[in-house]
Amino acid sequence: MMLTPGSEREILFLEQPYPNHNGGHLVFGPDGKLYAGFGDGGDRMDPHGNGQNRSALLAKMLRLDVDAGGGKGKPRPEIVMLGLRNPWRYSFDRKTGDLYIGDVGQDHWEEIDVVAAADVGKGKNFGWNVVEGMGHCARKKGCDQTGLVPPVAEYNHETGEGCSVTGGFVYRGKAIPELDGAYFYADYCTALIRSFRWKAGKIVDHWDWRPTLDPKEKLAKLASWGEDEGGELYLVSLDGTVLKLVRAK
Repeated sequence: MMLTPGSEREILFLEQPYPNHNGGHLVFGPDGKLYAGFGDGGDRMDPHGNGQNRSALLAKMLRLDVDAGGGKGKPRPEIVMLGLRNPWRYSFDRKTGDLYIGDVGQDHWEEIDVVAAADVGKGKNFGWNVVEGMGHCARKKGCDQTGLVPPVAEYNHETGEGCSVTGGFVYRGKAIPELDGAYFYADYCTALIRSFRWKAGKIVDHWDWRPTLDPKEKLAKLASWGEDEGGELYLVSLDGTVLKLVRAK
């Protein structure tokens, strides 16, 4: 793809009340539309209540038709999911069209959300700031969880597993066919690397790869994942290192 200097145009601008949870990830979906995930605006516990405010664009997954009107003007953002605290890396499975989201938690729980391809535009509500993780009330006990969609996986800060999830990709490469269909994710703080397969609405084959991939625990600050044209996966560390998943020799 060739980029033409000076051809950029602003299609969306959101005011941010705080310097954290500001978004920064864009993905084109199988439908050709642009998906933009935004955090709740920052600070702690969503003080502006953006998570459950259906009129606010923060704490949402937005969808934009960038070709609307022949590519002129600003497309209207459509809210397709809500109740996200900070969707730090999300991706579509190139084979199934399912959407996987790593949503960063508050004090206790990190979570992975999965949305089936047929449900991507149906306004799923992942619960922030009512709940954190799998139904753990964020503000008060006995919170009303009616209509909220739980994550498919979570892990806890207190166990030392991590503190900030980094969502990844479903492996669809050819170099390691045994991993076909496995979704990989990591943690920024502890560099854990895990995978699972999502089948018939449930997790199977949930693996912890750190003992194999990082037995000496040298990895840290895993900030993002990448996928090439062939479906091979890469890990990006904040120290400037880019790693590729390959078969052991």
